Amino acid sequence: MEENKEKQIREEVLDAYFMTRQNLPVEGAVQMNRSTEEIMDDLVDMLYLTKAQVTEYMINHEFHPTTDQDGSVKWAIWRIPI
Repeated sequence: MEENKEKQIREEVLDAYFMTRQNLPVEGAVQMNRSTEEIMDDLVDMLYLTKAQVTEYMINHEFHPTTDQDGSVKWAIWRIPI
């Protein structure tokens, strides 16, 4: 598969995953911090992703790291209930 086509597929899958997730708090949203590996695990049945690919997507879409309650560093994500 061409590199551009692979990137397009990654973007489509990640865009679908983040359709109900935001990088900033909005009314009614619940904070749901996720590590890069947790995001990869959530999507493994759809697409194999590397840590670099997920991290690149997160940075390009203005998600920011935060320290979780257990002290681990995760991405700050707010989930919008559907």
